[in-house]
Amino acid sequence: MLKLTFAQQCFFDTIEAHEYPKMNHYDRLKVNQEYYDRVEMLIMPTRNEAAIFTTVHIHAPKLVTYLKSNGLRFFPYVLYSCLKTVNKHPNLKRFVIGHKVYDHKRILISTVIKRDIEDEKSNTFVKFELKENMTTHDVQGLLDQLIDHTRSEKKHDTDQLMRFLSHLPTFVFSIALKIASFLDKYDLLPNAIIKSDPLHTGLVIANLGSIKGQSVSHHLFNWGTCSMVITIGEFTASGDVDVTFSVDERIAEGVAFFKAIDTFRNLLENPDDFNG
Repeated sequence: MLKLTFAQQCFFDTIEAHEYPKMNHYDRLKVNQEYYDRVEMLIMPTRNEAAIFTTVHIHAPKLVTYLKSNGLRFFPYVLYSCLKTVNKHPNLKRFVIGHKVYDHKRILISTVIKRDIEDEKSNTFVKFELKENMTTHDVQGLLDQLIDHTRSEKKHDTDQLMRFLSHLPTFVFSIALKIASFLDKYDLLPNAIIKSDPLHTGLVIANLGSIKGQSVSHHLFNWGTCSMVITIGEFTASGDVDVTFSVDERIAEGVAFFKAIDTFRNLLENPDDFNG
């Protein structure tokens, strides 16, 4: 029998159709709220109203050496650092919907992969799951297979969903969005939609450095379950990079965010301390 690597198994877990219940609790666990949290959500009912932004400059010459020594690339290591940071700071798994706070059951990340780097219109929005015990090489292997899959003739569930939505008349789309938002508020949205939708995720991350871009303060999305957007600038030969975080402040206190950012920074600046 053919034995799959851990990264390959995670890849097939990501793209295959699993037999989940049709709806309810696919990726959410309700969190008890403090009275202050409840008032805050009433004052700021949407994610964009509650968005805060910060840009962190990271100087990581040790990471340059570490990546070369271990046959790794920068962006997969960033994804691995996100995984380790969430594992250490589980509050980052939270999201707000319908004035209630929930935890994601899974560590889901969405990003854009270009089918053709020369074609501005060849972007594909993909969503994948990182398992708690994945290594740096596991994450890189999973990303490589997602890239290969995206640049092949095969279609992601996300492609099919977006293609369908793009053909709806504007008024039909508006009505459908209101109905879907109502269903999502009460955890009644079909799991087929949640599984395919890249905005029902824990994190949207954009590697803008791959197109020679800078990190930017990105808006959050009021649709879906994403509480954080991260944009990554270009990683220089000397190990410098800017990272911008856009976060829904309702999911945790400021102290928790700054501790998480410190963990993320240390993972990049001192990789040997975390990876032996």
